[in-house]
Amino acid sequence: MAEYYRGSDLVVAARKRIAGLRLAATDGPFSTGSGPLVSGGTLALVMATTGRSAYCAELDGDGVQILRDRHDTT
Repeated sequence: MAEYYRGSDLVVAARKRIAGLRLAATDGPFSTGSGPLVSGGTLALVMATTGRSAYCAELDGDGVQILRDRHDTT
């Protein structure tokens, strides 16, 4: 599921939301992108990528604030 959302804007604006960020799961093999890091559990990454801003609280890295800000604009 994480692989699908990282490259899609069909259902939600996920691709636009994570553009320029590096996502890395701490509990599995998922990683994608380049730029400021956003790391955490796969579920939290997927949920934050798809617009559930509450999951940003479970993420770490320099890119978390950027991702959080994008929830308000996408």
